[in-house]
Amino acid sequence: MSIQCPLRLLPVLVTKVWGGEALRPYVAPLPGDPPLAWRKGEPVGEVWIVSDRGDQSSKVASGPFQGRTLQGLMLSEREALVGESILGDDESFPLLLKLLDAQANLSVQVHPDDRAAAKYGGSSKDECWFILDAAPRAEIFLGLAPGVDATRFAAGATTPEVVHLLQRYPVSAGDGVHVPSGTVHSIGAGIAIVEVQTNSDTTYRLYDWGRTGIDGKPRETHLEESFRSMDYDRKVEGPGPLQFEVSSSSRSEAASARGHASATASANRIATLARCKQFVAEVLEVHEPVEMTVEALPTVLVVLAGSGRIDTGDGEIYPLVKGGAWVLPADLKSAKIVDADGELKLVRARPARA
Repeated sequence: MSIQCPLRLLPVLVTKVWGGEALRPYVAPLPGDPPLAWRKGEPVGEVWIVSDRGDQSSKVASGPFQGRTLQGLMLSEREALVGESILGDDESFPLLLKLLDAQANLSVQVHPDDRAAAKYGGSSKDECWFILDAAPRAEIFLGLAPGVDATRFAAGATTPEVVHLLQRYPVSAGDGVHVPSGTVHSIGAGIAIVEVQTNSDTTYRLYDWGRTGIDGKPRETHLEESFRSMDYDRKVEGPGPLQFEVSSSSRSEAASARGHASATASANRIATLARCKQFVAEVLEVHEPVEMTVEALPTVLVVLAGSGRIDTGDGEIYPLVKGGAWVLPADLKSAKIVDADGELKLVRARPARA
């Protein structure tokens, strides 16, 4: 079976005790899409925009595969969809992308690496974040503070003392963060992000700030799993503004164009958000048409700002609008991104090749 066309996916709202309504501006359904079920007062903490996870599997919004789930496509059109991508043990789509709205601190948590996941029955997870918005003095917790070893951390990890045991970093809109598996972390209040991760929902929770869940009961913690999943020796790079460079496809045009400043201003720019063994995630600023497909691998696109279109040469219209999520299947021969307003900015993610 073949796909050979871009797949626009519908978002899935997920209620979280720490969520709110800040993600509304980042999710804009197109005419004809089903309405999103934003309920007044209901804390939406996550919007799953590319997902192959059970009941929260993304559905195709339009086109010949309208109504099909990503999970279903992995069953019937796997090779066409993911090609030579590295897959996990459950052979699901290899990436999971979300928007997160942290109106309160997320729990202090850790995701397992392959070794710990095999021991405790979960799935390993690497992730990265692009900061969409951050309140004044907003911060994240990432890795252990200097001088904190396993013994000291275990003594205070389940108490309010934990904030003094973790590295704390201020963040601003436009920052990037890579969170390798085995890294203890938490997203602080007042932050909205795009998250790119391996397709895993395994989270070991250490400390939840003394609150209860939406059901009024304390949320489960996973102390043994957390302590044994942590990499106590890892030095994690903190957040910071992304370092953009003129993309290779634009460099020659910019160099030969008359007027270096104007040429650079109109060139495409690219910054790496994370590069790990499971995936590569980047942020692109698109001003000139640029090819997106890679042979035998899928490409995931999420529009952060501006508007444009995907041009495959088939005469169909594939609009790019803020919050839109697309999967370009591995069997798609060509797909060029074309800017419409001079403001087009996207996250691009690809799984690693097996």
